[in-house]
Amino acid sequence: MNSFLKASNLFDTTFDPSEYFESLSAETTKNLLVQAMSDKKAPLIFLLGESGVGKTYMLNVVQDILNEKKFLFATDPFSTPESFLHFLLLDFIYDKSANLSELKEKVIEVYKDEDRVVIIDEAQLLDETVLEFIRILADTEHFTFVLSMHKQEGEEILKKQHFLSRNHRVIVLEKLSDYEISKYIASKLLKNNLGELGDLFQKKQIKYIQKFSQGNFRNTKQILKHTFSIMDYALSNNHKKYITPTKYVITMSAIDLGLLDV
Repeated sequence: MNSFLKASNLFDTTFDPSEYFESLSAETTKNLLVQAMSDKKAPLIFLLGESGVGKTYMLNVVQDILNEKKFLFATDPFSTPESFLHFLLLDFIYDKSANLSELKEKVIEVYKDEDRVVIIDEAQLLDETVLEFIRILADTEHFTFVLSMHKQEGEEILKKQHFLSRNHRVIVLEKLSDYEISKYIASKLLKNNLGELGDLFQKKQIKYIQKFSQGNFRNTKQILKHTFSIMDYALSNNHKKYITPTKYVITMSAIDLGLLDV
């Protein structure tokens, strides 16, 4: 396996806490999340960020750090308060035929002595009645909810009076800057004994990657994976013009990934 193919295989989007990249925004967000989840005074925590910026990855990293805590992680939106309450009671014995009021009382009863964090990913998709129910449960101070949302939709939800008037924290995971992308490439390659490939990415190449990815962590990794894949193909087929990450090669990657219209 040549170096380009090895490098391409490094930049996938699967979760591995050992591969966590300490960008300035990621480190700030991680520390704020750990602090907020450890503080009973913040029953509602909003994690905001653009799609693909790394919110889900960050939540997994924090769970790995706070491994002494009990987490309940929801990845699918709830359409009714009942479905949400059944989810909260997954680990408990309860009457599944109970009505909404009875389910609510049961949830409050079992959670008052539980040090649990309930994480809901893509929370901007939650039904309005479910959001209101989360607010009601948070008011009991027996719960810690982390609602991960797309930034724009999350900001709109936070404008609603029933959230504005409640004790909550808002943590924003920002996009990657040129400098952070450069640092990420260098550290990732160096860690895997491919440090010499990092020298191929100068300021111009980094700017193209940042431009096409819009600082999106997932898109950045996809562009890098595809760029190295193109370079691997070019090397194997003696296309010497494409064995460096030129503007053309990076642009081809962005087009192939659907990140750039032609």
